[in-house]
Amino acid sequence: MLRFLHCADVHLDTPFSMEDLENADVRRAELRSAFSSMMLYIRQNRVSLLLIAGDLFSHAFLTRETTALLRRAFASVPDCQIFIAPGNHDFYTDDSVYGTAAFSDNVHIFKEDTPTCVTVSVPDDTGKPVSVEVWGFANTAPAMNGYEVLSGLKLAGKPVGTHRLFVGHAALAGVRADGTQASDAPLLKKEQLAAAGFDYCALGQYHTSDGIRRIEAKTGAAKTRTTYFSYAGCLVGRGFSESGGRGAVCGTLDFDEKGDTVFSVRRLRIARRRYECLDVDLDTVPDAQKTDAGLPRVMADALKRAVAGKKMAAPDRDTALRLTVTGTLPADLLLSEARIASALGVLSSLTLIDRTTPGDTAALASDPTLRGAYFHALTEQLTSDDRTLRETAALALRLGLQEFKND
Repeated sequence: MLRFLHCADVHLDTPFSMEDLENADVRRAELRSAFSSMMLYIRQNRVSLLLIAGDLFSHAFLTRETTALLRRAFASVPDCQIFIAPGNHDFYTDDSVYGTAAFSDNVHIFKEDTPTCVTVSVPDDTGKPVSVEVWGFANTAPAMNGYEVLSGLKLAGKPVGTHRLFVGHAALAGVRADGTQASDAPLLKKEQLAAAGFDYCALGQYHTSDGIRRIEAKTGAAKTRTTYFSYAGCLVGRGFSESGGRGAVCGTLDFDEKGDTVFSVRRLRIARRRYECLDVDLDTVPDAQKTDAGLPRVMADALKRAVAGKKMAAPDRDTALRLTVTGTLPADLLLSEARIASALGVLSSLTLIDRTTPGDTAALASDPTLRGAYFHALTEQLTSDDRTLRETAALALRLGLQEFKND
């Protein structure tokens, strides 16, 4: 049995341009730290193969320091054979880092846009050498719209006692539930992938992992070949659009009594920081609970239900939570981020998005005091088609009514 690790879409040196300079530096350091943690895991767990399915970095932002980090990290695991299939952000050219940097001998970088094979002999956990064919290809441009990677590829029968793997950064047609694929990505067709006879395909492109999937193809009257594949997802979530568990695929390869490849896999969380999203609709909450004291408990209960329903992992001090609140809230009630954060327990950070609509508007509309006049001054903005304007006006109304309440 030998161990392998499959990762993709690390995106080292992401600029984080929406952050301030200090936070952007912290976030980039977290990416490098996660990558270094993965390499440490490889050293400590006798991982024989590392399959990097593209977008390890972006040419536009890669620094000399990170290039040096990659060289040191790869050289620090000489017993692990590393295979890199450049993606659309770290695409291969002769004058790129992949073409010019002097990486250690255990690093194999695919350079052609058509699949090629590298065969290596690696020791299993008993020290016995095992033959592994690794097929892969390189994105050679930032966009390879619809290019069919495996078109025309015909492989000979796999040698006995050999594992046959594939690594690449491409969109596999028809795999995602919504049927979408990246418009600028090269294309893998399921029937071509199944016919090639790979044991496992390590893929990158989509930042969310759909788990281990399989394709079956008939090879004869009574025989069926099964090909397993997986998108690793991104190694580290870089924001709330990449929420939930992120990491790498950790697995083992072995042979059964017939000499066929068998394997087991599991998800491996690498980064400490995790992004999670929670939506709370106050229209499902009794009005009696819509108070300063009641709302923090409402949010805490919603979080407990999400964890119990396995919609997210239990949050901890490394969890950044985005809480989006919708529904109707009394017009003079302001959500307290501090109180809600205290009720939710230990978190790295809480981002509160208030998209509630003010209630009691009929009473305000008929109010003859300054409260009513203030409401009428905001009526047009409160009913605007522009959501941002509506939310800003709702906040202005709540803040104003708070001031009237304090007078």
